[in-house]
Amino acid sequence: MKKSINSAVLTGALLVSAVSVRADMSVSANVALASDYVFRYVSQTMEEPAISGGFDLDTGTGIYLGTWASNVDFGDDANIEIDVYGGYATEFDNGFGVDIGIINYEYFDNNANDNLVEVYGGASYKWLSASAYFGVNNSLKDNGDTDKYVWLEAGVEYPVGPVTLAGTVGTLNSDVADSDYSGWSVGASTKAAGLTFDLTYYDTNSDGEKLFGNNADGRAVFSISKEM
Repeated sequence: MKKSINSAVLTGALLVSAVSVRADMSVSANVALASDYVFRYVSQTMEEPAISGGFDLDTGTGIYLGTWASNVDFGDDANIEIDVYGGYATEFDNGFGVDIGIINYEYFDNNANDNLVEVYGGASYKWLSASAYFGVNNSLKDNGDTDKYVWLEAGVEYPVGPVTLAGTVGTLNSDVADSDYSGWSVGASTKAAGLTFDLTYYDTNSDGEKLFGNNADGRAVFSISKEM
């Protein structure tokens, strides 16, 4: 989840330089307001509202780059998270898709910046998906954080009329004793007046609650977002 210019940013620069300008290259933006910022089933804002937004570059070759930011609150000095990511994604005619990349989560506080870098890979088929995130660098050494872990997640999205139903399950496998946990979510979203409205319920098992306290309790999160 959490040095200045680091491997993820450098990777993005290399990807940009390697791609020629194409007519189908496009840039999109997104903004969202949510009653809570939940990441891997755990609140990142002490159960308070969050506003977030980002930009994405689609090169038209399958290679993409992006950045995203949100307010955070972990009970310390950190108050903003900025992510930078890049990767390659494609979908074949049979509906099977793949996505691989790298993402840097950077957290800004009054004293120093902490960061976390992951590489990821995923596959999808129609409304099913599965992905794995591997920690490759971590400057967050408190609360049992470690460089050696994998986050595994599977999800489903299924449209029913104007509503899209979605659900996920995820689990953390770490080399630190008593730091593994699992979680799940179920929700529904719909679009109206150019906006997306989403209501999702998140929860973790007892291990998550032991690690993160109230921030891992079950909660319903409502959000309104717009893509431009």
